[in-house]
Amino acid sequence: MSPLEETRRGAPRRPGGGVVWARVEDGFHVGSTDGDFVGYIDRQPDGRWHAFDARSRMVGSFAVVTDAMRALSLPAAPAPETPPIDLWEMR
Repeated sequence: MSPLEETRRGAPRRPGGGVVWARVEDGFHVGSTDGDFVGYIDRQPDGRWHAFDARSRMVGSFAVVTDAMRALSLPAAPAPETPPIDLWEMR
């Protein structure tokens, strides 16, 4: 079985594995994995790279584009201050 087939069957994947980055234009990159949008990276006039997640929330500012890619490729951890949501059905 190929690694791609294992991934499709739900086998664990290494962190950041499978993210495809495309340079849309000079200084602007978008990432996706398994057809899902991961986020984008935009070079600023000062040369730094701003990384934004799939909901356009800024993840960070980086000196090197590959550091920005790495930040968006790692699984997002839930925000610690976000309370859990409980759903209850009342009848």
